[in-house]
Amino acid sequence: MSNPYTGSVAAALRKTQLLLETGAEAPLHRSAIQEAAVLQLWRAYRAFLAELAYQLQLDTEPESAQALIERVHAFGKASGEAAELHELATNPDSWLAQLQAAWVQLWSFSADKDQKRKAANLIPVQNLSAPRPAELTDDLLRDWHSALSELVRRQRAQLEEW
Repeated sequence: MSNPYTGSVAAALRKTQLLLETGAEAPLHRSAIQEAAVLQLWRAYRAFLAELAYQLQLDTEPESAQALIERVHAFGKASGEAAELHELATNPDSWLAQLQAAWVQLWSFSADKDQKRKAANLIPVQNLSAPRPAELTDDLLRDWHSALSELVRRQRAQLEEW
């Protein structure tokens, strides 16, 4: 059975690679390319979650590693691949948690922060366990691309053995 998500994973990883090979000297141009690379890495990750769910016949396109592992358990199945992804996602020092923090940072607008500040009589709350987004650099993005590509290759190879 052909997995409809495999091509999406490969395309997003290739687009990330092409973006990171793009030379741009202007800071705004470089920043735009880096943000686009985060988008493509996140697309590859999400498509890979869907690829795994399809392979495991879970009838879902999970939005997170947590959702994937919950669905695996709900179907009474076991998946080392899903467990590994969940472990990476919950480890604040992992490349996947850093990628997720960068993705969330891209979607956090100053208006969201202003809404939180309006309650001046309340003590501000800050999640200290949440990973702080790393400053985007080409090297960091290449590391994330390499880590995700390697994870995809390795987990696909493990699934083929089954």
